[in-house]
Amino acid sequence: MNIYIIGLLAMLLLAALVGWFLAARKEAEKPVKVMLFVLYFWVIVFVEIALSGLVYFLLDKLT
Repeated sequence: MNIYIIGLLAMLLLAALVGWFLAARKEAEKPVKVMLFVLYFWVIVFVEIALSGLVYFLLDKLT
């Protein structure tokens, strides 16, 4: 499998696990926890993609 696909799947798995962990710790009803999970998931995915782009840019400049 392509290394980029593996990296993307790993990023999504990490975002899902962290989002679930953060949402599960909140004292709220189930629909609120689901909305918090979705919010946390997408925020974490956005941060991971931004960091990946920054690392790619910096590695490109160094070589």
